Amino acid sequence: MKALLCIPLLLAAHAWAADADADRAAIERVVGALNSAQSRPGARPDSSLFTADADNQLDRLENLNRRLSQASKEPWSETTTPKMVIQSIRFITPEVALVDAANTQYGAVIPARRIPVLLVMKKEGAEWRIASLRVMVDLAAFMSLP
Repeated sequence: MKALLCIPLLLAAHAWAADADADRAAIERVVGALNSAQSRPGARPDSSLFTADADNQLDRLENLNRRLSQASKEPWSETTTPKMVIQSIRFITPEVALVDAANTQYGAVIPARRIPVLLVMKKEGAEWRIASLRVMVDLAAFMSLP
């Protein structure tokens, strides 16, 4: 009898794991859309990527990206444009996830410059949106980067 009671629990756990994989892929698509907007000079990310009451520091991140891009225009710099790279996704609830990411610029001489970013993602209906975007770097420390 106990074995019969465990079967629904196992099925529910398996179904949530499948949903978590789909949710993880959806969150990666949102971050990819944010990256594609960042790669176009002067382009703003689509507002549908954010919740209506989103609290974000996107302007601060764009200022830091401009600083990184200026360094990449130096002769022989051989650096990429900054790109958001996901380091981890942690589901707090089925509708809320924390995304640790780094806005990263790769280079030949300087291996990588990373600006840590924390995204709070919220599921609205079937879509994941950014509820909060926080740049986790001290500006004074960033200004001292080579």
